[in-house]
Amino acid sequence: MTKEELQVKIGAIESMIADANTEVTKYGEQLAGLKKQHADLSKPKLTMAQFDQLTELIEEGIEEFDFDDLDSYSIDYGIDYDNRVTCESFCFDNVNEVARVVCDKVYKMFAEATEDDSDNS
Repeated sequence: MTKEELQVKIGAIESMIADANTEVTKYGEQLAGLKKQHADLSKPKLTMAQFDQLTELIEEGIEEFDFDDLDSYSIDYGIDYDNRVTCESFCFDNVNEVARVVCDKVYKMFAEATEDDSDNS
């Protein structure tokens, strides 16, 4: 086999590999789309008005939380090289309380559904 023939075969195989990679990418995109559709099937459906109401409730819940309460934060102080007091670390400790306030608002939008005993078997 000559050098030119090998070069042609190498080019053909590289072309086939590129085509196969393109196909794999297309299948991967299709699979990701189908997985998203599958996940979306089990989600409850909301209208745009319900989404707007949900957004308003979340905003109300966050607005009701007292972010000015100093007991909600952990602050570690230090002294800098020129004897100035510095804040070395600053941490918000009440994330769970914010979540509780927001969830309380959101829960008021929904009624609890009851499951049939036949669904559990």
